[in-house]
Amino acid sequence: MNKLRIRFSPAILALVGFLTLAMSPGFAQDATGKVVGTVVDQQNAIVREARVSVKNVATGIEIAATTGEDGHYQVLNLAIGSYSVSVEKEGFRKTVTRAYALEINQSLRIDVILLVGSTSQTVEVTGNATTVETYNSTLGSSVTSRPIVDLPLNGRNVLDLARLEPGVTDQNDENGAAGSFSIAGGRTDSVTFLMDGGLNNDLLDNSVVFNPNPDTVAEFRILESNYTAE
Repeated sequence: MNKLRIRFSPAILALVGFLTLAMSPGFAQDATGKVVGTVVDQQNAIVREARVSVKNVATGIEIAATTGEDGHYQVLNLAIGSYSVSVEKEGFRKTVTRAYALEINQSLRIDVILLVGSTSQTVEVTGNATTVETYNSTLGSSVTSRPIVDLPLNGRNVLDLARLEPGVTDQNDENGAAGSFSIAGGRTDSVTFLMDGGLNNDLLDNSVVFNPNPDTVAEFRILESNYTAE
């Protein structure tokens, strides 16, 4: 079953073969993402017990983590936004990355290389984070706010944006089922809509119950297959 997620600026998320809608990204698990990565030194050796801080650059909120035995760290359930990562460890210079955008349901991977030196010295990293999803095998893609603002919407139906995504068609003529979208060749009544983690499907025909105003939409995402456990 496919999924589509939509996030609305004051609140709302998601669309997926399941079509997923979620209000209030700060409270809805479906509207969040995670930042993950590995910390190594210049010799590519893992750095254990490094202090990691993931900062939302818009709000200034920081969440701390520590690298494990494999040098890996992760910070979960982050609201959608832009995040920078700073890493400290005795014997190494403090390293701060630039800000990267975190999208709905994304595992944003930011790996960090520490340089030998004093902790009073700071290294600012301006390179790019991994742009290809390597942390999980979920197939999906996002449409961010710019296309939502620029593209025409006939009848101001924000769910029409689902047709921008690969594998999404108006219907699957082979099944004649109720519903509005066929995702990855699936039945049109196999789309699930979620809002704040709760079901937003009509019990009679499995269509969406609440269709939000496009002026409140910040971003939407379709998940087509290989979903993670959550």
